[in-house]
Amino acid sequence: MIFALLIAITTCCTAWFLTGPTQRRHIGYLFGLADTVLWLFAGVSAGKLLVVAVALFCAICFARPFLRANLYSRLRRQHAN
Repeated sequence: MIFALLIAITTCCTAWFLTGPTQRRHIGYLFGLADTVLWLFAGVSAGKLLVVAVALFCAICFARPFLRANLYSRLRRQHAN
């Protein structure tokens, strides 16, 4: 019961921050990553591979802005040299 409540809270926080101002969207992506980790744990503990597959796809989607920022910073450093 507490685990389901934790998933619901992180899902609501994700939606709240992603639909809010642009300055706070990175917080929404962090909550989204935390939410997908919880769903991964729930899928693995229940033995449901479809839940794990969907959670992995969501984790990639929520991590994409951070990966993109990291890639762009590396590209800018390479072009500056």
